[in-house]
Amino acid sequence: MPTRAEIKAWRSLHRGKGRRETGCFLAEGRRLVGEMLEWPGRTVAVLHADAAGGEPALEVLLAHAVTRGVRTEAVPEAIIRTLADAATPQPILAIGEVPAYSWDDVGGGAIVLLDGVQDPGNVGTLVRTALALGAAAVIGVGEAADPWGPKALRASAGASFRGPVFRTDTRDAVERLAGRGIPIWVAAAGAPPLERPPSGSVALALGSEARGVSAPLLAAAHRVVSLPLARGVESLNVASAGAILLDRMLRRTPD
Repeated sequence: MPTRAEIKAWRSLHRGKGRRETGCFLAEGRRLVGEMLEWPGRTVAVLHADAAGGEPALEVLLAHAVTRGVRTEAVPEAIIRTLADAATPQPILAIGEVPAYSWDDVGGGAIVLLDGVQDPGNVGTLVRTALALGAAAVIGVGEAADPWGPKALRASAGASFRGPVFRTDTRDAVERLAGRGIPIWVAAAGAPPLERPPSGSVALALGSEARGVSAPLLAAAHRVVSLPLARGVESLNVASAGAILLDRMLRRTPD
């Protein structure tokens, strides 16, 4: 049974401060726990409601956790509800160490910059979309929501475990991209529409719906692009706009 100190520490993972202090995150539900048990990072513990014992899907996950040497604990359902962030929690969750992704893990290809995108659902959706379409990394800058928060993780459907996903400051991002010779393309309403994909690697900067991309990134941009929209439509949700732009940017036509 987890100690009171552990439960208190794991409950704090709902907040950024708790994740920073412990270096851990909370993943909820069968799918996310299953994804965690496949990644090379460290899973600290897997907790499951004792009342759900015998459920085939849980038994498979728990057996896999045991083979990996991960601590597993059967706990009262009340503890699951205490720790879970979801309104209707599933009977299993896990605690993992936040991976120390950095620029050293970023390979060739498109990079997505989330500049001040504060809604964790949008952040998680963009992580899922970008990595599914073949982006090399998703990097939060400015006041972007933490991709390792529970809501963002749920929205990512486990994609965060399959690629470099981390945060840095705007200046670092601009300098690192310049050092690699990777141009920054900024998405902004009213800009010329994107008509063809880039010929090489590029960093696509997506800003918050309220403020758009920040001035420092705009100043460093090599190009500003948009999506052509039907008359009367002012804008799209950032996750929707980002998905369409990424699809068009990463699409390669035969030579």
